[in-house]
Amino acid sequence: MKKILFTICMAIVMFAVSGCKKDVHMSVSYYTVEQNKWLTSNNLDYYYAAYENIDITKRVMENGCVSVYLVDADGRDNPLPCEIFRSWDNNGTTNYYSDNFSYDVEPGVITFKFQSSDFSTNQSVSTLGNVVFKVCVFEN
Repeated sequence: MKKILFTICMAIVMFAVSGCKKDVHMSVSYYTVEQNKWLTSNNLDYYYAAYENIDITKRVMENGCVSVYLVDADGRDNPLPCEIFRSWDNNGTTNYYSDNFSYDVEPGVITFKFQSSDFSTNQSVSTLGNVVFKVCVFEN
């Protein structure tokens, strides 16, 4: 009797576990924002670079997930939002600030954003060089 009960319980557990499995599709894209591709305007205190991404659909926006990473010089993925602490010498006085990277998504578009904590963003963006981002889009 115990063997039959155990077998029935195991069958129920296996059925429950296999019934909850969802297929998740992931797409990965890399974007390199060149120094001269960052845009801004007079009414913004940050820079941005927008790119098309057809994998970001309305369905992904409602039921999926978009994860973005800053790829550093050593090839490591740093999840956004990401803050990089910096300093500079101002005639013998050390000033500290941070460069901040974030992003926005909308169907079909990924927008990378850059802002410096001291709001001297135009000076900071000139020292960036090319910035690489990794975008992972998950859809179930």
